[in-house]
Amino acid sequence: MTKAVRAHTLSIFLLVLAVLLGIAAFRPIDHDEGQYVAAVALMRSGLPYRDFAYLQTPLQPLIFAPLAWLCEGWLFLALRAVNALCAAGAAALLFRALCREGGSSRNAGIATIALVTCHAFLFAATVARNDALPLLLHMAGLALLLGALGQARRPLSYMLAGLLLGAAASAKISYGLPAAAIGLFTLLNMRRVGPMNVLALAAGGMAGGLPILILWGIAPDAAWFGIIDYSLKAPLEWQMLNQRAYMVETPLSAVRLLRFLAQGPALFALIMIGMARLRHGKSSMAEGLLNFVILAGLVAAWLPRPIYAQYLVPLLPALFLRFGLMLDDLRWSRPAITAILILCMGAGVAETAIRIAPNVASADSPILSATMDAHAIGRIVRAAGVTGPIVSLTPERVADSGIRLDPRFAAGPFLFRTRNLLTPAQRAAFHVLNGDSVAEGLTRYPPAAIVTGQESAPSPASPQGLESPLIAWAKAQGYSATTLPSGAVTLYLQRE
Repeated sequence: MTKAVRAHTLSIFLLVLAVLLGIAAFRPIDHDEGQYVAAVALMRSGLPYRDFAYLQTPLQPLIFAPLAWLCEGWLFLALRAVNALCAAGAAALLFRALCREGGSSRNAGIATIALVTCHAFLFAATVARNDALPLLLHMAGLALLLGALGQARRPLSYMLAGLLLGAAASAKISYGLPAAAIGLFTLLNMRRVGPMNVLALAAGGMAGGLPILILWGIAPDAAWFGIIDYSLKAPLEWQMLNQRAYMVETPLSAVRLLRFLAQGPALFALIMIGMARLRHGKSSMAEGLLNFVILAGLVAAWLPRPIYAQYLVPLLPALFLRFGLMLDDLRWSRPAITAILILCMGAGVAETAIRIAPNVASADSPILSATMDAHAIGRIVRAAGVTGPIVSLTPERVADSGIRLDPRFAAGPFLFRTRNLLTPAQRAAFHVLNGDSVAEGLTRYPPAAIVTGQESAPSPASPQGLESPLIAWAKAQGYSATTLPSGAVTLYLQRE
């Protein structure tokens, strides 16, 4: 690889990182973030599944655990920054891989911009969820495998690729389907890939999956629930309780999938790839692999219900690697195609721009505001001299308080709002409280404080808001209410 490509790769990484960090500073807080911030914070005292509920495969809190100590007091901010770092790394790897495969720097740059301007990418890169780390791992594994295909590489390259792909699935289960598609493709092409290389890829993939197997072995029932059962049952239950069955039905799901694909160049790239496949029929081995993984990524995006933008992220690495490989063909350099691509890029950034514009205009950073609230919580609780953990359905807003989170609320609102998903024995074993069991659970182990204010919207399932049982219990026990600096959050403090 030339010095120029290395320099361009570094420049792209730094530029994308700067943009993502700016967006992360002003993006409104997403209610999904709490469970991932809480999981890292709770690594100070326990393990996923065994000691607190975690609703995904476990690699992210294991890898990010050092941040719980290194960034104490600023963990929420650090996790957003690390996610931006991972996503910028994935964009740089895309550029590097396309240049290594013979593409021009110009067209590799276009494909990279196309990736970065997808709404799904921008969202995943600028919140503290679990999307950016597996994106980086999967992009690295796929790029390494592309470089190894058709060359006299030693099995070590395939083993490392398998390790990265398996690790991506260990960070987010939806990457398991693209990883499985890669394994199937190499099996179908064993003669060309080489039996030893296929075995090495499989061995690496199994090594990447070890975090799942180890923690499954420690707490099998809780791990099965967090990784498998929750995603199959809980979202459906919540939609039914709120009389929104249409959200999980096929017609609206298809519309939502198309909508999120159209928020950026992903849909355009799919159409172009489909047209190229129909016109030319035969594909190179690298193109065939990427086509296989693109199909698996589409299935991974389609399966969850309801469909959200972040479910498209496992599709993006293979999609834009394949798209980038096409761009050096002169047939794709027509002005009309360029104009459509630019329009798609604009559509991709529009929602992010709309969401952050009010905060940019007022110089108000939601994440800094939440962090200041957390620091205020810590000062107030310590000054009062009360003991016990903090309870909240928005743990991202209290993780930086310096007061221990109640592990029974590690999943934020997502288990609290369930009804018949878990038996009383399972709730106890999995360290979970829901609306029906919260009063008894808090009475048995009273918290030092309860923080509310962000899950108060009424719904058919919770006419007085999801937090109403917490507020009712706090008032019944004589907890004093204090409004925090942001004005959006209330602290209920135990009286001495």
